[in-house]
Amino acid sequence: MNSEELRKVFLDYFKSKNHTIVKSSSLIPDNDPTLLFTTAGMVQFKQYYSRTIEPPFPCAATIQKCLRAGGKGSDLENVGKTPRHHTFFEMLGNFSFGDYFKKEAIELAYEFITKVVKINPDKIWVSVYQEDQEAAEIWQKYTDIPKERIVFLGKKDNWWGPAGAEGACGPCSEIYIDLRDRIEYKKTKNELPGESDGFLEFWNLVFNQYYQDINGNLKPLEYKGIDTGMGFERLLMILQNKKSVYETDVFEPIINKICKISNLKYEDKNKIPINVIADHIRAVTFVLAEGVFPSNEGRGYVLRHILRRAIRYGKFIGFDSPFLYQIVDSVIESMGKAYPEITENVEMIKSIIYSEEEAFFKTLNRGLEKLNEIIEEAKKSKIKKLSGDSIFMLYDSMGFPLDFTQQVAQDENLEIDYDRFNQLMEEQKKRARIHWKGSDFDFNLIAGVAKPTEYVGEDLYESEGTIQLLIKNNSIVETVSENDDVVIILNKTPFYAEKGGQIGDIGIIEKGMNKIIINDTKFVENIHLHYGRVLNGYFKANDKVILKVNTERKQAIARNHTATHLLHKALRNIIGPHCTQAGSLVSYDRLRFDFTHPKQLSKEEIEKIENEINNIILQNMPVKISKMTKDEAIKSGAVAIFEEKYGDIVRVIEIPEYSKELCGGTHVKRTGDIGLFKIISENAISAGTRRIEAVTGLNLLDDYRKYFYLTKNLSNILFADET
Repeated sequence: MNSEELRKVFLDYFKSKNHTIVKSSSLIPDNDPTLLFTTAGMVQFKQYYSRTIEPPFPCAATIQKCLRAGGKGSDLENVGKTPRHHTFFEMLGNFSFGDYFKKEAIELAYEFITKVVKINPDKIWVSVYQEDQEAAEIWQKYTDIPKERIVFLGKKDNWWGPAGAEGACGPCSEIYIDLRDRIEYKKTKNELPGESDGFLEFWNLVFNQYYQDINGNLKPLEYKGIDTGMGFERLLMILQNKKSVYETDVFEPIINKICKISNLKYEDKNKIPINVIADHIRAVTFVLAEGVFPSNEGRGYVLRHILRRAIRYGKFIGFDSPFLYQIVDSVIESMGKAYPEITENVEMIKSIIYSEEEAFFKTLNRGLEKLNEIIEEAKKSKIKKLSGDSIFMLYDSMGFPLDFTQQVAQDENLEIDYDRFNQLMEEQKKRARIHWKGSDFDFNLIAGVAKPTEYVGEDLYESEGTIQLLIKNNSIVETVSENDDVVIILNKTPFYAEKGGQIGDIGIIEKGMNKIIINDTKFVENIHLHYGRVLNGYFKANDKVILKVNTERKQAIARNHTATHLLHKALRNIIGPHCTQAGSLVSYDRLRFDFTHPKQLSKEEIEKIENEINNIILQNMPVKISKMTKDEAIKSGAVAIFEEKYGDIVRVIEIPEYSKELCGGTHVKRTGDIGLFKIISENAISAGTRRIEAVTGLNLLDDYRKYFYLTKNLSNILFADET
């Protein structure tokens, strides 16, 4: 059975069992800030188990694309070295939201593996949680698994969840196949699942009985659920009688391509680096297709880490220049039919990978040159241990990977002073923690105390409000007075809070003759934090006040925000659909827009972009704002920014027949309100990512005047014609 057939067989089986078939969700979890990536099939259903959202169906089945590459559940260091570990993988799963429980879940799983895909029952073993006698009895009573092939294991092995910091969890039962006669493995004292690698775990049945909160507390779920996850690649390995997941048909085109461009055979010591590269190029391709791009933080950092790890293993087998980008087509060949989203921006994916490779190979070559100098100095001084300071400098300042240093040192019969290296690493972490703690506000102060703020600034620049809380010196206080620096939380506000790339509003809060100057507004958990200083008088909790936004500044921000949408659309129209937003800043004096593109824009391209945007401005088109569900918005053609978080109901900004985006920011009523648009700079900020800065409206007039009078003065000085 090949990969395409297995996907169909799995979904058809559960459809026949009255499960709703749900398509894979994005690798970027929706409405779950505790996860960088989707790590399991149940992630998209977390709110159904807690009944935060009422499930639209009683049970479901999916084939979910997943990524585990750092933190809880990560297999990164094992990838390529074992026959079963991945960063990116597909998870087959069936789920019940109060419909059925242990008995039915076990019966369904056993029927599928023994009757549908016909795995030999005599090869099947199962494990259950050490306190879950009920599950063990169900396995014995309703399947052919004898007591001797049921193993009781502890919480480490047979308790699952939650996915992220909170969510549904419970005891689980894992299904293993005995492969001791097929694969090489290290013998153990007790040849049993959970201890011996001769047994391959391929399906985990989780009995969700509890909800774990953010503090780790468990409470019983009102509706018990089932969450199962089966490794697609592992099941393929079993059904295709292979010794490794990397030998299955889903990896075959990828590994063949690596062998072809490296002129190596897939054998012996070549296997591990080729496996790593094959796994990582799948992960990189899928993550890039989701709109995540290499960076130094968050998801972009994880992506860059995976990509660079693949490059390092490529260098181990002889690659000295970009090569990964050449393998993308083989990923498309293998998986494009099942996941058409990876086929949509192939050239963009290749160009970003190439740019990252080119930059990192330069880093590696510079680092090797410096490391060789350090080694020569050590040899001259007859020192057998490389200093921790030197190795840390290579790692921290030059970005040279520690495992490369270890490999070279080993080849030169030299040791590394790890004690000093680790000391310097810890000092760096402490400095980072101190810097992070330097924030001027502790959000824990208001958790569970402050109520959400009603935002009324859609149409109002001034409104009444009531002070909920006053915070001074990181403490909640009853009153504040002249010259106090404060954070004010009110029941409602016309002040827009910084988010989505748009800066926060400024203005004044008044109570009679008493005034607070507001110099920033921030947003956390649906609460607006007004940062300011008491100009005169005093304020106390529950005071009724008047809030006045700086109108001119807010209107300038609105011009720049709508212009940002026009710029995004013009880039996609003129440069290509691979130009997607990678970051933005919407301020009162300018806008900044980061986008994916591998090379500098030409003068002609910039002028075409400016012309298109200014034509839309001159047409004075209406800017329509509407609210709908996220699914409705996407189906209507609205563009979502992948790394933004959206609720179930989203706000859509539409310029009819031109641009349509999900956005919560401030906008003009008609495009003509923008006045005029001009790009003032365009440059690279990282490999594959460019940045445009632009001005609009009165700010553009200010710039024009400056250059007009500068030209006039130069003309007078040089006695030259101004033209």
